[in-house]
Amino acid sequence: MLEIRDVSFSVSDEERDKEKGILEHVSFTLEDNKFVAITGPNGGGKSTLAKIIAGIEKPTQGRIFFDGQDITDWSITDR
Repeated sequence: MLEIRDVSFSVSDEERDKEKGILEHVSFTLEDNKFVAITGPNGGGKSTLAKIIAGIEKPTQGRIFFDGQDITDWSITDR
C-alpha cells in the first residue's frame, strides 16, 4: 500500500522573491493490486508528484509511506 500524507512541494520564484506552490496538501492511499491513473492539465503537478514518489524530489511538507513504513527520506535506490 502506498500512502501520501499532506504532501506539498514548492520552488523558489526568484523573480517575485517568494515560493511558488506546485503541490499543496495532497493526500491519498493506493491499495495493493490497484491501478490508478492521474490526469490533469499541463502544469498541474502530475510529474512533480511522480518524482516525489520515486524519490527524485523531496516534498516540502508531508510524508510518504509504503506498506506502513515511512520512505520519505529514502534514496531512489532504496525505494
